[in-house]
Amino acid sequence: MEKVYSVLEKCRNICSMYGGNINNNDSDELYNMFRSDAVNMAYFLGCSDGRITSAEIMTINTVFRILVDEDMLKNSYGTGIIGEDSIIRRVPMSLQIIAKGEKDANMGNKCYLVSTREVLDAFILVGNIIINCDGKRLKYPIMLLENFSQICSDYISQIEDDDELLYDDRIYSSAETFQSEEVVHMSDASVEDTEPIPDINDILAEIDSLTGLACVKKEVHDMINLEMVQRYRQERGLKSTDISRHMVFIGNPGTGKTTIARKMALAYKSIGILKKGHLIETDRSGLVAGYMGQTAQKVTEVVKSALDGVLFIDEAYTLANGREGDFGQEAIDTLLKLMEDNRDRLVVIVAGYPEQMKRFIESNPGLKSRFNKYVHFEDYTDEELMSIFMNYCRAQDYLVAGELYPYILKRISGLRQKEGENFGNARSVRNYFEQVISKQANRIVGQMPVGSGNHAIMEITGSDI
Repeated sequence: MEKVYSVLEKCRNICSMYGGNINNNDSDELYNMFRSDAVNMAYFLGCSDGRITSAEIMTINTVFRILVDEDMLKNSYGTGIIGEDSIIRRVPMSLQIIAKGEKDANMGNKCYLVSTREVLDAFILVGNIIINCDGKRLKYPIMLLENFSQICSDYISQIEDDDELLYDDRIYSSAETFQSEEVVHMSDASVEDTEPIPDINDILAEIDSLTGLACVKKEVHDMINLEMVQRYRQERGLKSTDISRHMVFIGNPGTGKTTIARKMALAYKSIGILKKGHLIETDRSGLVAGYMGQTAQKVTEVVKSALDGVLFIDEAYTLANGREGDFGQEAIDTLLKLMEDNRDRLVVIVAGYPEQMKRFIESNPGLKSRFNKYVHFEDYTDEELMSIFMNYCRAQDYLVAGELYPYILKRISGLRQKEGENFGNARSVRNYFEQVISKQANRIVGQMPVGSGNHAIMEITGSDI
């Protein structure tokens, strides 16, 4: 990380040189703008393979020395859907300001914008760190970063040659790269094209290994078995039933809905239903705009990104709030049409709380006719949540003595009672786990003797829980 810290410090110095030249921006404002643009780019690259991972979020925090989580990133930069207006497809404003400042410093003459190109190199360095942090370089994020680099390089070259420079808030995109159907529909490759198709038995085994969800697991097996038999019948020249694959996931937060949706996408890829088998996750903010006509365009972009995969709409009932002047109904109407137009290339899963989802589906005849498969996600029991907690510990190399189990179980039960209707099931347990390891870290910092083994930093004690 020392290299990236050195590069970012150089960017800070460049911002201090050119920050005061335009629109009264001072150096701190310009550097903060650059850092926000870089985090924005990193977030979109992280989301480009379906969903940003904990490793990618941790890398963003480490690189920029900040502390954010997925929800904070969503609130700042949106759902991560890579539409035409996302930063990964245009020249960041911070880079434009630096280019203008460096151009002015050269009296508007033709010049080579050294500092501007160094800032672009910083963007590219950060992008490569994000792409590499999960241990494998997927094709689509690499292609996005290469296109971003080309867009910015072309812009800088144009500025170097032009005598007059104006800010440009147009979306720069490479027509050669991004206007082809192949790329428009390639919003994720949860696996690369060159990777083998996942085996359906392996996927079902992974689903069966999840804690709890007995009824959900049976539903998944039933759906996959029906699909496989229908395909066998087609292959043998027999009539097959036209099956609606769109689903309603009903359940409280943290009950595994997104996890199962992702597994279903891979399962459908495995048995040949979907070509890519990726998952695009969105919510109301990713579908509804503030002005007439923009919502339809927004929905269209999201659906395009999900073609040949699964579109997962969380808290879908918020689209039908019935408020005057709200564009949620426009989003629903557009979505229904696109579902019909792409019936063989798209599976849509809508999810949310039980009562709200029931009212949502019944509010529109089009929804009711297309979503006729319901999967109910029950709340986890305290014992199942205890098992999930222990899975987190094992996955992160923490040790918990057996005598602490009753106390952890009691703590989880207390969380359920304290949070009431807001209890987040596995999500609440995840938060509790993070609190535990934070307390453990505070306990052992400064107390580690030189040469001590790993046990001390792996052990969770009674004071931590």
